[in-house]
Amino acid sequence: METVNLNIIYNKLKKIEEKMATKEELDSLAETLEIVANPKTMKQILAGKSDIRSGKTKIVKSTRDLF
Repeated sequence: METVNLNIIYNKLKKIEEKMATKEELDSLAETLEIVANPKTMKQILAGKSDIRSGKTKIVKSTRDLF
């Protein structure tokens, strides 16, 4: 029967754990994939970027600035 040192197993598991993604990271990735996979949303994002580059934006300091 082979003897296994628990410290070796623990250290190997710690190394694996360091490479694992957290639930929050996976949730964030899923949200990003949903956005990127939606053509309508991507079109709106790209239009917004274009508006920013061309100066079609204004600074909003309060809700009154929106109207």
